[in-house]
Amino acid sequence: MPDGSEQRTPIIHEITIAENHRLPQNSSMGTGAVFPHFTGRAITEECLGRLMQASSRAPSDWNFQLWRWIVVREAAAKKYLEAATSTRAPLNSAPVILISLADTLAWKSAPQQLQEMIASRKISPEEGREALRRVREYYSSSPDIAKRAALANALVAAHQLVLGAAEFGLTAYWITEFDESKVKTYFHIPDQFLVATLLPLGYREPSEAPAVPGNALLTSVYNEKFGEVLGPTPSSG
Repeated sequence: MPDGSEQRTPIIHEITIAENHRLPQNSSMGTGAVFPHFTGRAITEECLGRLMQASSRAPSDWNFQLWRWIVVREAAAKKYLEAATSTRAPLNSAPVILISLADTLAWKSAPQQLQEMIASRKISPEEGREALRRVREYYSSSPDIAKRAALANALVAAHQLVLGAAEFGLTAYWITEFDESKVKTYFHIPDQFLVATLLPLGYREPSEAPAVPGNALLTSVYNEKFGEVLGPTPSSG
């Protein structure tokens, strides 16, 4: 992983980020998600620590850092997570499973965060008071707003971690189909947290990756308004 002295873009293979693609219709297995198996190679504490550091650098609203992680290594816990999903993902083969949590009440730390920004002269006291007023007004207006913000921030951090994992030659992929209540009960997760995603992490077994079908831009990117086909950019001349 870069030490900060130089900036470079990590090489991210499609198989690293998107393993949960669909099989071809004519596959003997039928349609369904395909997930990699991991080797028995362990992930060092140093490697895992640096990945956690990478995720902590993800941008977040007012630097609230609305995410938390649970590192799962125990075989029984990994088997439980595998059983709690509705996919065929072999989670138990991963040396580590990361549970990404979204804190719906992290915004209440705004007074402390803003005070630190005032102390470091990033904002003035007047700006801090106005920001605190806006934060409280916005996040307290609806529980759904706090949930949406928490999930968005947690998933940004998870993506940051996936990018960092690729730098170490690791594979990580998303699992979002799971019984959240079972996961929260087993791992003693407080009510204020949402389970954003599960991230199996490890060194994948060598195998040929099936082709990943791509969505045409015409069906996934719109121009100005929903449904408007994205066409060539008009020339300014």
